[in-house]
Amino acid sequence: MFRSFSIVQLRITPLIMAIFLFTSCEDYLDVNPASEVKEVELFEDEQGYKDALYGVYQMVSDKSLYGDNLTMGFVDVLAQQYNTRSSSHMFYNAGLYRYEDNAVESRIYDIWSSMYTAIAQINFILENIDADRNVFSSDQLYSTVKGEALGLRAFLHFDLVRLFGQAPITSSGAATIPYRDEFSVKNEARLSIEEILKKCETDFKEAEALLAPYPEMDKIRNPQGSLGGTDNFLAFRQNRMNLWAVKGLLARLYLYEGDQSQAFLYANEVIDSGYFRFMSQAELNTTGEFNDRTFSYEHVFSLSVYDLRDTSDEYFRFSSSESGSTDTKLLVEENKVKNVYEVSQGYSSDPRYDKLWQFSQSFLVHAKFWQNDELSPLLKNLVPIVRLSEMYYIAAETATNTQAAVGFLNKVRPERFIPELPDTIDAEVLQNEIFKEYRKEFYSEGQLFYYYKRTGAQNIIDSQISPITDAEYVLPIPVREIEFGG
Repeated sequence: MFRSFSIVQLRITPLIMAIFLFTSCEDYLDVNPASEVKEVELFEDEQGYKDALYGVYQMVSDKSLYGDNLTMGFVDVLAQQYNTRSSSHMFYNAGLYRYEDNAVESRIYDIWSSMYTAIAQINFILENIDADRNVFSSDQLYSTVKGEALGLRAFLHFDLVRLFGQAPITSSGAATIPYRDEFSVKNEARLSIEEILKKCETDFKEAEALLAPYPEMDKIRNPQGSLGGTDNFLAFRQNRMNLWAVKGLLARLYLYEGDQSQAFLYANEVIDSGYFRFMSQAELNTTGEFNDRTFSYEHVFSLSVYDLRDTSDEYFRFSSSESGSTDTKLLVEENKVKNVYEVSQGYSSDPRYDKLWQFSQSFLVHAKFWQNDELSPLLKNLVPIVRLSEMYYIAAETATNTQAAVGFLNKVRPERFIPELPDTIDAEVLQNEIFKEYRKEFYSEGQLFYYYKRTGAQNIIDSQISPITDAEYVLPIPVREIEFGG
């Protein structure tokens, strides 16, 4: 059984820190002032593995990743979701894809290093879990920890390659990123997009196999998921890499690489599970404690972001004491919002428009992540990563005929109080309707940029740069990583 880990007299370079320096509920590596890692006791019992996994979720929910940069902030700026055209705006250079700018480069480095730090902790868990299997009180808990860890490793590498690699549609076979599947300080070769996606698929499939034998655990019955037995570790499954999250991410991955039949299969598995549903009109109209602005019944996978209120207020709200400067705000012109949600077509009742755009000190802001004092703890701090609606969009895009595709879109549209589409539309109109849904559905969730990239779009609406090429779509690997052989 693995009890301790010792590295003696190891100098911690910035690269090695990105692999070894990680934290969770407790510090797992003790780095002394001389930058030496001393022997520490790890994974003595089941709780150690649980805490280490909790630590991974805490890392990926940080502002550097899905608590800001990879959802409502940086990646949505790249998709031109907000007006950042003032030269004094904090995202001005990001909106122009000036990746060499110091502030933008620093943000990119934070994403890269934070992702690989989380991956390092995942690999530390996976390196030891099989030898320590007897510390677990049940096969279910062992399989859950290992399955979630594998799913998270695939998920993080997938988003890394979506940012730092060419899209499959434009791939030249060039090296993209390393796929780190060992807890090691050695340099790993950078692989092609095709090789990375295959490794992601392998990890996702193993995660699926580990989680599938325990279907009761992931019968998600409310916005947070019910208790999965007597152990609270198995509660709140929508905020964890549950079985349906793995399947939904496989659907997303297969769509990205162009395997339409597998994308369709996995999207339908999530849809047909029956564990996720759209919000009712009564729920959408609820205010106060249960004002569910993220539509949490529709979350297949979401993260709990502990400081979401601070980030949301910084970007999307004006306090009475603020002077009115908009340089740190992510604002959208009212006419653009109305155009996105097709208000002139009579679609003003769409709850994504009617409920989620509010005025704050006379400025129109996106209120999806507003956190009010009276909000129920069950609804606070949620940032969706995979939605039920996305599964319908994937199914529509990969259906074998236009009539079937329209049928999937027409499952979503009435839930958004917009009319169904006729099944006589052609493929071009269908794809445009799917695109419009991505614009409406995923505001502040970071998915639109990847849609543009996946489809090889040469123009991004409202971008000052045209055409959009790999120079804009592919983020450069941080200079600090290249210098240290990363």
